[in-house]
Amino acid sequence: MMSKWEKIVAISAAAMVFGTTAYAESVSNWDLPSKTAVESVKIENKILMTTSKLQWNADQLKLFQDHDVNRQFFPALLYKVNQFDDLRSKLMFTNAPGAKFTRKLATDADGEEIKLSILNINELNKDKTYEFYTAWLHTVEGDSQVSFRSLQRYAQPNGTLNDLVKTDDEIATIKFKDAEETDKKYRDYYLPNSFDNPFQQYTWQDEANTAKEKSYALINSKDKLESYKLGAARNLKFATGGNKVKFAITFKNNAMIRPDELVKTYNLTLSQIYAAGIKENEEEYTVSWYDTGLEVMTLMRPKQTEFVKFYFTELEGTAYVEDLQKMSKEPYVDVIEIESNGKQVPTGVHWLNKLYGN
Repeated sequence: MMSKWEKIVAISAAAMVFGTTAYAESVSNWDLPSKTAVESVKIENKILMTTSKLQWNADQLKLFQDHDVNRQFFPALLYKVNQFDDLRSKLMFTNAPGAKFTRKLATDADGEEIKLSILNINELNKDKTYEFYTAWLHTVEGDSQVSFRSLQRYAQPNGTLNDLVKTDDEIATIKFKDAEETDKKYRDYYLPNSFDNPFQQYTWQDEANTAKEKSYALINSKDKLESYKLGAARNLKFATGGNKVKFAITFKNNAMIRPDELVKTYNLTLSQIYAAGIKENEEEYTVSWYDTGLEVMTLMRPKQTEFVKFYFTELEGTAYVEDLQKMSKEPYVDVIEIESNGKQVPTGVHWLNKLYGN
């Protein structure tokens, strides 16, 4: 475990040049943090907790912070498991602004991946420490490895989020055998029986596909956000019943809801749950997980449970149109978005609400 910052790379100060196409490659490694430290903790042979701390300097921020809606390039971070059956992610959190997590399921050939996209690029501050934490279930007896990486992404106007090719860099390798051991026992976490059931690691696997995350690049004002929400409400209202669609539900701030009850009432199949943890200094942490039965605080490092507020912000998953139409009338719902032709999967607008004070 590192106890201090480790300098990873000197970032070039040369100007970043993009071509006219959104698929152009950057000539600068602006996504690679200027300082990085990685820590890991394990609970017996069952749980691995990885925390990466990082900073970007002022010169880097100048290369990608831009208010032009047609030039929405942003940094992303990635945890990639070395072997397909070694680790399963259970919970993530970060204090990076406009955070969205994407889980790529393990296959017979590749390990699981957790990608953190930082969409609210203009709220990133120079030399501020940002954290990316993930709690993993360790599913094998031997050692396991997680590669921590950075890459560049872009938000395509009226399109999807995409990776810039050949921008993926490894920052560090985290080995389970080298993680710091704690005195706490696995049984002390009082986790649900399904937590380590080998047949319940991907309970929503049948709902997953290769559709890409929706881009919100063109929403750059409070008025445009409100217009977008009205359009999303109309799309749902006039959608054809009987169809099962992918959705993103954004709740009003401090909404008092229980995802497990919503699942039962509205026949939802959840793929991701989001919440906001607010510290005493009003800094917001984005917390995400998958299992409605999970007591999330049990899988957080103790210092990160010091939230003065904690409330649900968004849900993602699939449901029937008519169930979502009923749910949209609930007073705690801000907006329900549904997929566009199966190609653009919405991820919720809580971060835009926060940005524009809605």
